[in-house]
Amino acid sequence: MKKSISNSLLACGLASMIIMPTVQAEVLDDLEFSGFARIVAGYIDDEHAEFNGYENKVSLNQQSLIGLQVDYQIIDNLSATAQVIGRTGDDNDSGIEWLYLTYAPTKALRLKLGRQRTPVFSYSDFSDVGFAYNWVSLPQQVYQQFLFPNFDGLHANYEHIGENVSLSVEAYFGEIDRKYMFQGDSLNVNVDNIHGIVSTLGYESWTLRASYHRGDVDVTQQELSDFSDILRGVGFTQSADSLTNVGEAEFYQLSAFYEDLDYFFRSEVTRLRTELFLAPDSNGYFVSGGLNFSPFSIYASVSRDTNKYSASVSEIPIGANAQLDQLAFGYQEIVSLIGSNSTVSYSIGGRWDYRDNLAFKAQATLLKERDGYHGLFTYRDQTFDGKAMFYQLALEWVF
Repeated sequence: MKKSISNSLLACGLASMIIMPTVQAEVLDDLEFSGFARIVAGYIDDEHAEFNGYENKVSLNQQSLIGLQVDYQIIDNLSATAQVIGRTGDDNDSGIEWLYLTYAPTKALRLKLGRQRTPVFSYSDFSDVGFAYNWVSLPQQVYQQFLFPNFDGLHANYEHIGENVSLSVEAYFGEIDRKYMFQGDSLNVNVDNIHGIVSTLGYESWTLRASYHRGDVDVTQQELSDFSDILRGVGFTQSADSLTNVGEAEFYQLSAFYEDLDYFFRSEVTRLRTELFLAPDSNGYFVSGGLNFSPFSIYASVSRDTNKYSASVSEIPIGANAQLDQLAFGYQEIVSLIGSNSTVSYSIGGRWDYRDNLAFKAQATLLKERDGYHGLFTYRDQTFDGKAMFYQLALEWVF
């Protein structure tokens, strides 16, 4: 009996030694690793202001990053994707960007469930992959508007590809519950019922895209929330309500791209409507065109936006006593930090595809606040005239 058991164990051991390498090989065959990285250097030519963390000295710490992605084919029509990004910069938001399952019941239909990119812009899915576009920085007046790049939920995409025409329709639904760093402030963000629809039409060298997005937003910035509670506690409810960051947000987007071997044209228009104190009603657009002469390309772009915040109220009396004066001045100081603004930028740049997976890029941008408006620059002193040149160099790598 003991000898029989020993023989059985030996047989199992030998079988496992034979089977395990085969299983491991199959698992490795179903795993796919990829990644991307970018090193971005930049500075502005004016010592009296800052822009997105850049100062009047060269910095590598604002937009440089590295990303790693793993795709695993579970069965023929079911796969899993995970992506993690390590970022530099003051608003560092490193961590898991994607973590979702993809189910493809047909070649035309894909369903994704989990954490994924919110498809608000034409470049949303690969905005972190600098190798995928010509600019060093995506046009600021359009691509800085949306604060919530990822959501947790369900996304469906149907695509039809014909001989000269392609059409895709996307729809998604989910929520966001995360903490973000924005211009040095910690924001607790909760968005319920976030949903949207995207339609993309391709015809020969043209690609047209239109989308609509909506969500119920609740953003908590602790210091602002505490001050609002103080105002409400002493009876200034109108002033407290004007600082609210709870409400509906709607986003509209339209883009038109043209690309062939010799030249390209790209344009995108966006519109944001919100009920939030920290998020203005915004209109933005960019227009860009350039020439391809492989392995080089050059381009020029213009980008513009207008941001209008909710009007302040004059509810708190001034001169009645020192405590009320302090509240009034505090309220006005908060409101002054986010005044309505209008900005424009003009860019020229170039790209050299040194290898199939490695590119060098350069960009020079004139940043300008339109007359009578402030808001483009994160810091400014009283001598600053509202315009500066912004220079960038980048190394882009995919692997």
